[in-house]
Amino acid sequence: MISAPQVIRCRARVPAIAAATLLLCASVFAQDQVQDETNTLTAVGSDEYLEDRGLDPAILEEKNAVIGKVVIRSDNVFDLDNPLEDKLLYRWANALHVVTRPNVIRSQLLFTEGDRYSKRLTEESERLLRQNAYLNDVTIEPVAYENGIVDLSVHTKDVWTLTPNISAGRAGGENNLGIGVRENNLFGTGVLLGVKVKRNIDRDTATLDYSDRNFLGSRYRLTTRIGENSDGYDRRLLYAKPFFALDSRSSGGFSLQSEERIDPLYERGEIISNFNHKLQHHEAFGGWSKGLQNGWARRYFAGLVYDEHLFAETPDTIQPNLLVPPDREFLYPFFGFEVIQDRFEEGINFDQISRVEDRFLGTRFAFRLGYSSSSAGSNQSAWHYSSGFSNALINNKRNSLVLGGNLNGRYAEGEAQNALLSLGARYHRRLTEQQLLYVSLTGATGHNLDLDNQLLLGGDTGLRGYPLRYQGGDTKVLLTLEQRLFTKWYPFQLFNVGGAIFFDAGRTWGENPVGGDNPNLGVLKDVGFGLRLGSNRSIDGRILHIDLAFPLDGEESIDRVQLLIDAKSSF
Repeated sequence: MISAPQVIRCRARVPAIAAATLLLCASVFAQDQVQDETNTLTAVGSDEYLEDRGLDPAILEEKNAVIGKVVIRSDNVFDLDNPLEDKLLYRWANALHVVTRPNVIRSQLLFTEGDRYSKRLTEESERLLRQNAYLNDVTIEPVAYENGIVDLSVHTKDVWTLTPNISAGRAGGENNLGIGVRENNLFGTGVLLGVKVKRNIDRDTATLDYSDRNFLGSRYRLTTRIGENSDGYDRRLLYAKPFFALDSRSSGGFSLQSEERIDPLYERGEIISNFNHKLQHHEAFGGWSKGLQNGWARRYFAGLVYDEHLFAETPDTIQPNLLVPPDREFLYPFFGFEVIQDRFEEGINFDQISRVEDRFLGTRFAFRLGYSSSSAGSNQSAWHYSSGFSNALINNKRNSLVLGGNLNGRYAEGEAQNALLSLGARYHRRLTEQQLLYVSLTGATGHNLDLDNQLLLGGDTGLRGYPLRYQGGDTKVLLTLEQRLFTKWYPFQLFNVGGAIFFDAGRTWGENPVGGDNPNLGVLKDVGFGLRLGSNRSIDGRILHIDLAFPLDGEESIDRVQLLIDAKSSF
């Protein structure tokens, strides 16, 4: 639980020597309880242990072993056999928590009894199970082999999933606050059900969410949202079977979205105008593939999209002829393809704290193209395109460098419209077991961007020492240097503690449709430090960030100390 943060306002400028010292440090310091389905299956340890017992996965594959028993063992949140966790509060927590049902785990496995044993499929099944917010740890291991039959143990550990959803944060000089309740594993079925009321700078919202990643034990996902906002509403429905595994042969489904809201326009951190925005985005699709072949999966898609955006003035809209976008309505079929390499690696202490991370270090490329015709109901004939790629250029014990990018937009009337190219590079360097250097360089450039697609840079988008949405333009670049520290401190057996010293630098260029050309603020820089709190007991591995950031540039009117508090998906 996080209490609402206090606003820190300090005008004393950080001395240049202090900033340099901080950067130098950054570069140097581096329920009923569900019972087991068997009485005796011993947990297996190291690879050497497996090999000594003739259970080495590679050898089992060479022997064409067939899977016999698949035993599901789901552990509760706290291990009461551990004296550090055998406490009254933790016993109560275990008694109130319904452990994930074995059939929920079993329905997500990529193998079953009678299949040929495959190390690749057991590892991919582990990755799929770890995607569930209600599970902390997953291991799948062979435990017995006789007469060509291998028995497997699937061992999972739950996290606490019934939570008062209380959140408070601060970024770019603005506060946000939310309160609600959420259950991510309703009665042990893997179903999410939650309600929340939230207030931030844009709007007040009240939402009801439901999600089932394996609807009725199938591979289909059902997700709904009903939201009422101070400036409109939010309605969403998704029912689809994705390509859930590398060897999946088909996908399909549909999504519906209807929303009304007021979109603000920003200049140097201040709202200077807004407009009413109603949108509908509906999509139906199908996909097919020959599965995983020679380490690659190639997938093909086709579908139909209806995309409508209606805009109107509000009492706060200024210069309405310039600052209200024109309406857009498109109906178009599309096709696309994706190629993805089977190259994953388990890691720890990269972007999480003391939690297994499934890092994709292969190559992925995806492309989608559609055409809307004015004769078929669209208000403009246009080509609609989107593409993305990711590739790991370097990966060894100490270094990894991953490049990625996206390109999307429209082409109509002989020119690109709402075209946005985003590129990024992420570098990790392992200094010690508990220290890691992280470097990120990202950039984006747009052409003829729609007014409701404003390109912004500020405290909420990585430039931590400045107000949120501080600069706008049609091009931006952001550099982040971060010295990460992962400690072994585990207070109350609940929180994993880490820290960071950071330096950010970025700027925007080009035309700002709200304020004309950007003022010549140059490259904006900040330094800072922060605390990171993660928990292997909580859902989805979110990490609480508590940062103090000090701007080194910018206008005199901005606060010289920025306090940022937020829960994020990574370090």
